[in-house]
Amino acid sequence: MTARTGFQMAYLALVTLAIGLPAIVLGLLVPGRNRKGKIFRWVTKSYSRALMPVFGVTLETLGVSRVDRNAPYVFMSNHVSHMDSLALAISIPHPLHWVFKKELSKIPVFGWVLLSLGQIMVDRRSAVQSKAALADAAAALAGNNSVLIYVEGTRSKDGKLQPLKKGGFYIALQAGLPIVPVRVSGTHDIVPSGSLRVRPGHVVVELFDPIPTEGKTENDIPELMARVRDALLS
Repeated sequence: MTARTGFQMAYLALVTLAIGLPAIVLGLLVPGRNRKGKIFRWVTKSYSRALMPVFGVTLETLGVSRVDRNAPYVFMSNHVSHMDSLALAISIPHPLHWVFKKELSKIPVFGWVLLSLGQIMVDRRSAVQSKAALADAAAALAGNNSVLIYVEGTRSKDGKLQPLKKGGFYIALQAGLPIVPVRVSGTHDIVPSGSLRVRPGHVVVELFDPIPTEGKTENDIPELMARVRDALLS
């Protein structure tokens, strides 16, 4: 481990503790998924803004004018790097409920923040549990509280878009929410797969036009998946 990487890890741990511990307390005290979502929005934006400049990472956001800040959506993003979450937290203006895999809940502080602030935990080994968790989250959304899901289901190791998973599309249909494809570019080179080192670089997050789901059924999922994939590859 280089001195730079060691500094990055130490700074990351310090910021995680400084922001994460109060967030956990707030999450335990404040009731309601939607109120927790607003707190989580503040926590993630503060966390990301504290980390990215120190790591030498700049951010450009495109397409925010394509979405209504007062309306809820299901945001579907590609996923190529640990840096994606920091960039998305800053770029998307809505209170977000992130869909995360069960394994992340075991990470001290980080996982506890996700649990205490009402994020959506799914067990990838149980399709029944995952679908139920997504359905419960959809039923509880109010105001402009939205869902963010990595639509490939896991992080791409080579930076290329993987086959899309259906989970996010089920929640969009059940909640009757439009889908917003979101493409993150540049993060794969900043934190490559299997690396702890954060390299300086420039990240671009682009929001695409919302895709309506009103009147759609599960039979329309292949068409919706194709439209999201086309946007992410455009």
